[in-house]
Amino acid sequence: MRVIQASAPGRCGIIGNPSDIYGGVVVSASIPNRAVCRLTLGVPTQLPSDPTLWNAATARFPLEDVKVEWSTSIPRSSGLAGSTALLAATLACVLAARDEPPELRTGIGLKRFSELVRDIERNEAGVQCGYQDAYMVVHGGIQRMEFAGKRPDQVGPMATLESLNSPLPFLLVTTGVERLSGSVHGPVIERWMKGEPEVRSAIRRLVRLGVTGCASHMAHRWDNLASAMTENQDIVSNLGGSGEAIDKLIADCLACGAMAAKLAGAGMGGTVIALTPDPEKLKAKLSERGYSQFIQPSDEPGLQFEEF
Repeated sequence: MRVIQASAPGRCGIIGNPSDIYGGVVVSASIPNRAVCRLTLGVPTQLPSDPTLWNAATARFPLEDVKVEWSTSIPRSSGLAGSTALLAATLACVLAARDEPPELRTGIGLKRFSELVRDIERNEAGVQCGYQDAYMVVHGGIQRMEFAGKRPDQVGPMATLESLNSPLPFLLVTTGVERLSGSVHGPVIERWMKGEPEVRSAIRRLVRLGVTGCASHMAHRWDNLASAMTENQDIVSNLGGSGEAIDKLIADCLACGAMAAKLAGAGMGGTVIALTPDPEKLKAKLSERGYSQFIQPSDEPGLQFEEF
């Protein structure tokens, strides 16, 4: 009996999201929460109650006679790439079980596997998704990612990544409202494909914000980053990607002393990332207002096989 286990972290978008879908620049950080897949080979097949991601992975790479066990500490449908992290861990295990393990020790190997994860999520699982999730759960850390040449209708070349060694003065706060990011991306992509000037202009602004916001983050110009995050949120909101729960949480973050707050992912619900010089103080104040789900971004390893 052979057992294989892998895990991958969630992620939070700091600035520029969701311009990764449109050839933009995004800065993201990993979170300590991880999704885990464990495969036991050579036993009668046992699948999770919802096998959607398993079916997506094995549609491309069949595998039988296996017990599949999943666990995760990434909040469900919260815009923190939880599904992508679980798919990446599962796909890595499947390939290893087929004696075709992904190459995770080289930059090109990590990029190729990131592209494979996104391709399967989009075309086998049918999720309207960008690229930052797949790249982040595979690479981990704090990354500046440039997706030049990618569009909703064109995969384009692999992304260019730069690992950042920067502070993370942020606090993630989850609304508790579950939303699938694809339900927000889909309508905007459709409008972009139709060439709507408002959408095309907004995406161009997001691309510029990714560039300038990254420079501010690397230079520790927090006031400038706060302005960029606020504009990023305004653009997403105007495109229909915010919602009542998010708007209230952002207002509460600002009232409790945050310099800025914006969607980290999963529009109309999901999670907010707040820029703050004192995450613990902000957490305490928000707790008094009834919020209870907090995560602090951290420089975590990406996809990895695990011993147990």
